[in-house]
Amino acid sequence: MGDLLSETTALWTIAVVLGYPILALGLVEAYRHARTGYPELARLINLLQVSVLPFVALHVLMKRVAEVPPDNTAAKLVLTALSISGINALLLGLNLLVRIGPAANEALARTPGLVLDLIRLVLVLVASAFVASTIWTVDLGSLMAALGVGSVVIGLALQDTMSGLFSGVSLMSGRHFREGDWIEYGSSSGKIVKLDWRSVTIETLDDERLIVIPNSALAQGGFTVLSSSTRVFGQNIYVKFSYGTPPARAMDAIEYAVGSVDLILRDPAHDIDLMEFSDDGITFEVTIHTQTREEGEAATTDLLRRLWYKCLRENLQFAGAANSKYRDNGPPALHADQIRQILAATGVFLPEADGFANLLAAARTGLFDQGERLLQAGMPCRRLFLVVDGQLSVSHGDDKTRRSLQNFGAGEFFISRFLLTGAPSSVDLLADTETMTLSLETIDIIDFLNHNPALARQLEQAIDAIESGLAR
Repeated sequence: MGDLLSETTALWTIAVVLGYPILALGLVEAYRHARTGYPELARLINLLQVSVLPFVALHVLMKRVAEVPPDNTAAKLVLTALSISGINALLLGLNLLVRIGPAANEALARTPGLVLDLIRLVLVLVASAFVASTIWTVDLGSLMAALGVGSVVIGLALQDTMSGLFSGVSLMSGRHFREGDWIEYGSSSGKIVKLDWRSVTIETLDDERLIVIPNSALAQGGFTVLSSSTRVFGQNIYVKFSYGTPPARAMDAIEYAVGSVDLILRDPAHDIDLMEFSDDGITFEVTIHTQTREEGEAATTDLLRRLWYKCLRENLQFAGAANSKYRDNGPPALHADQIRQILAATGVFLPEADGFANLLAAARTGLFDQGERLLQAGMPCRRLFLVVDGQLSVSHGDDKTRRSLQNFGAGEFFISRFLLTGAPSSVDLLADTETMTLSLETIDIIDFLNHNPALARQLEQAIDAIESGLAR
């Protein structure tokens, strides 16, 4: 019998002496490979290496080799340390599975951190109770009875704190919002930058102030989730036109402005409603949606900019333009002599040519915002654009793959054969900066060239030069 025990002891000794270095070396290699691409996994491996594995080896040596009695204080301390390090490793492993492991999914990945903290707390309490009762033989029944009396006193003293705690648990368990979402509470709105047991901290957009809102206040009062990971941001913009502006043309201008802003989502669709006729004008409500609250602010700015330039070109007046206190010089305009000089500088539209007077009368000025499309690929457009001030850019492709093909500065004009034939455009024409243009309808150009065949050949040469530049 003694020989058998000696043999078992020897086997355990060999297992520890050989197994410990091998396992430690394996964990070191695993940590080295994981720390670059998987930092959370590397933390777990490092914890197993420096904490769990040494206590496992020490426990085996004391129990199997040295045969220290289980009720020995040193043995209990080692087993307690092993249990604590094991619980820590288990919690870290569960967190790893929830966040990046194969068990992770959309719901688990978006579980609020407060709920995960509660789960960890419950697991720690259960594990601590197991260690206290199993290793140290603590009578949990007597302990719970003693704690029950004390908890009443503590609860009365900390009732406000506990109220905030349970309000936070209620809010988090309902998954109304999470970090990164935008909420509105009272007169304040902002992005949630921190969630904890006591409060929600939001960062406002206007001047980036941090506002701390107690969980109890949010739970008792009403709040609005402006945007979240599952809900896009919607907002209403109000625009007021003067009574001299026909509502149909105003709504067309708004429709154009909305369609020219890429940040505005097409699904859900926008909505334009005529809201009221007031003493100072006609009010329209524009409902748009963007992916985030930040994009909503940028989209509003772009929409109003596009609308202003569109109304300027269409001679549509906002409310207030007819007010006696309002002074406006009107849209920028060119005198007939200026238009004549600009057209003559092209070398094609000469003032002495037959039919020039009709061409001069048909010329139209326009002011375009930076980034605004004058011509869209796939859409027909029968108009020549001559740059008076600023710069136009011809490009191809969508916003991600857009490639600039050619630029046109002051005194230059853009025209192509598809403009003359009425075929859909193959390129986009955008304003690189705020750009003023002089435009001519194709039908007026053709009528002018029919009276001047020599000038038609010059325009043909100009088109060849432009199209060769676009083909590069």
